[in-house]
Amino acid sequence: MMARFLQVAFVLLAVVAAAVGVSIGWRWGAAVGVAAFVLSFFALQIAIPVLAYALAFRDRTPEDVRVGLSGSFRAMVEELFSFWLIFVVRQPLEHLWRGGAEGAAAPGETPILLIPGYCCNRAMWGALERRLRAAGRTVASVTLDPPFGGIDELAEALGKEIDRLLARTGAQKVALVGHSMGGLIARAYLARRGPEKVASLVTIGAPHHGSRLARLGPGRDAREMEPDSPWLAELNRHAPTVPTHCVWSAGDEFVVPRDSARLEGARETTLATPGHFGLLRAPEVFRAVLEASAHR
Repeated sequence: MMARFLQVAFVLLAVVAAAVGVSIGWRWGAAVGVAAFVLSFFALQIAIPVLAYALAFRDRTPEDVRVGLSGSFRAMVEELFSFWLIFVVRQPLEHLWRGGAEGAAAPGETPILLIPGYCCNRAMWGALERRLRAAGRTVASVTLDPPFGGIDELAEALGKEIDRLLARTGAQKVALVGHSMGGLIARAYLARRGPEKVASLVTIGAPHHGSRLARLGPGRDAREMEPDSPWLAELNRHAPTVPTHCVWSAGDEFVVPRDSARLEGARETTLATPGHFGLLRAPEVFRAVLEASAHR
């Protein structure tokens, strides 16, 4: 479902860019029109993170100033590329990026389950999933539906995926890894079902205390991620029940304020510059997931 939504969005962007190119081409010539189409097409594709950076800078707090506003220029360029790669290349073509099948887990091994965030599907995990497999880990990624439903609904869907992974691998527990809203989905599952089937949790740029940018997103899940939402207040009444490691960045443009990604009672790794999606390539994230899924 999410892949189809992103495919439709891609086509709409192409139509808008084509309209810009045609209108400019009529006035200034075909070559200028083609250039306008290409420039507007790619500009539209990265408009969301550019807007997020602008709003995060305008809406900064003293805490944001202390930890760093938006990271380095290089990190921002890398973030724009990461966003383009994930939302334009990988996610709309989810069926082309499926990982390998999960075989039986080695004795004592904890398989890893990767949980995507808001407006994302399993294809976003491509690079990290390949690195984990190369490191000898049993790993699976999931797409959870409905995409704009409540987070508790997504937690129920996660429970079914956990059961499937345990059945396929023969393991007793899984290590959960959630990016952005995926971390909240994992915490909602643990709050409702308990830690019986979960060995550990790693959250990556998860808005544990909400993000002001969530006010701009559609869907019940976006409302639940707003700061001081009743849903978040209820979730945060539950302390971590499994070893939890929060990785967050002072350069995150989508989690505002940045320290919303911190969670009391959890281990913490703070990075200086990666953006929200650039975090997925950070060596510290890879090491945190390897440690969380070590033999137990």
